[in-house]
Amino acid sequence: MSFAGIQSRSHQELHTQNSTKNFWNPINILFFVGSCIILSTSSVMILSAVIPSVTSAISSPTAHATSIPWINNESDCKHTGRNWQDNKCWDNEHSLMF
Repeated sequence: MSFAGIQSRSHQELHTQNSTKNFWNPINILFFVGSCIILSTSSVMILSAVIPSVTSAISSPTAHATSIPWINNESDCKHTGRNWQDNKCWDNEHSLMF
């Protein structure tokens, strides 16, 4: 029952309002700011370490020889345009980006 001019709030509304006021206290603000600083610093450090290696791999794709395990004989190896050496079929144009 509500009287004119008196505004009654439920217990849940009062609890929600008080919990949001208590959330932004100085300790939580310091924790949030510190977390943001740590996150941004670590992100910059990780990106500065990863970006140069990725860009160098993309900008200068070099070929590396690798053996092809499913080709077991010299005739099949020569037929595919690869080299037979040490009883293995070698592909001299294998890219690391493959």
